[in-house]
Amino acid sequence: MNARSLTIVQIIIVGSVSAVVYDVTKYGADTTGRNPSTQAIAAAINAAALKNGGIVYFPRGKYTTGPIELKSGIHVDFADGTLITFLDDPKLYPSITVKLPDGKTRHLPYTPLIRGMGVNNVAIKGNAIIDGRGQIWWDRLHPPSDRPVSVHFWVANNIVLQSFHIQNSPMFNVHIVDSNNIEINSISIKNPPDYHGKGPNTDGINLNSVKNVHIANVNIATGDDCIALNGNTDSRGKKPTQNVLIENSHMNAGHGGVSIGSVTSGGLRNITVRNCYFNNTVRGLFIKTNRQRGGTIADIHYHDIVMTNVKKEGIAISAMYNDKDASKKPITVTTPFINNIEYNNIRGNCGRNTISLVGLPESPVQNIRINGFTVTSNQGVLLNNTRDIIINGKRQ
Repeated sequence: MNARSLTIVQIIIVGSVSAVVYDVTKYGADTTGRNPSTQAIAAAINAAALKNGGIVYFPRGKYTTGPIELKSGIHVDFADGTLITFLDDPKLYPSITVKLPDGKTRHLPYTPLIRGMGVNNVAIKGNAIIDGRGQIWWDRLHPPSDRPVSVHFWVANNIVLQSFHIQNSPMFNVHIVDSNNIEINSISIKNPPDYHGKGPNTDGINLNSVKNVHIANVNIATGDDCIALNGNTDSRGKKPTQNVLIENSHMNAGHGGVSIGSVTSGGLRNITVRNCYFNNTVRGLFIKTNRQRGGTIADIHYHDIVMTNVKKEGIAISAMYNDKDASKKPITVTTPFINNIEYNNIRGNCGRNTISLVGLPESPVQNIRINGFTVTSNQGVLLNNTRDIIINGKRQ
């Protein structure tokens, strides 16, 4: 591996869209927040969609709303200081089945707060606060599968998310699946680290089977992984996550700063994480999979990472995530493979092993290069079922 092997994702520019502005207040939206604006917001979006897209503008104010459905060509523009508060009645977020442009249907056990299903050229921009009022969901102990995601895209192309803040998401804050060309820039996310044990699965940014992604200048503190990358398999075969650049970002709490897996059956490759800061996360850089997940995780590059007060491992790779059977098994279609991982200039401190690399007897973690590594801890390096490991110039 060398510098030329890095995949640098180009900044994504959303396709052209009509410059016509559709002001939600002209359709009856209430800027005081006293009356729900669900229908008015939908009317503005539908009016723009009938003209093949446009700018749906929210003047500064407080808006209360139920679910928002975005359509192709819609650019949401929030005025600075806008507050969007979602109604907390679970009956407003029922299960939905959507037919997408690929002819397939997708079923969700909830209605996301903001969704774009089968859409192209969509943007959400502006210095606004999106409040999911997750407390109602956590208090009632809803299982994760029944809690709505705050911002959800599925089978989407050319998506830009920029400059807004999400807080109190019932489940994942941003969840994008089976999509291409994604730019996430300068957003912030804050969820409680643990709402009395009731608010898990509030990943900051969770991406599954995506291609060509640029994430920059994000600030995340949440109750699960700050950024999670997954690659899935469906009836059409493997759907990898590939060509991802994450840079210049802060992860201030969460299970993992940047986590890869544990959904890995579709594979993940060509991922770069650079110039990022982790503070008070459970783990720093975490790759996780197991014999039931499978897939190949390869060509992953981490550069210039600072981690402070990480509670467990600084660098962790586990091919036995939630699997206690250490005996050798036959290689099958669900055997995971992890190789060609590079770490450069990783520094800071952590509470457990500075490095923990755990492979399978039948599928070792291999070809790992760790250079300029200065993370300190009372525990050292743990290697189990590994091959061709070099740490600070020394073969292990």
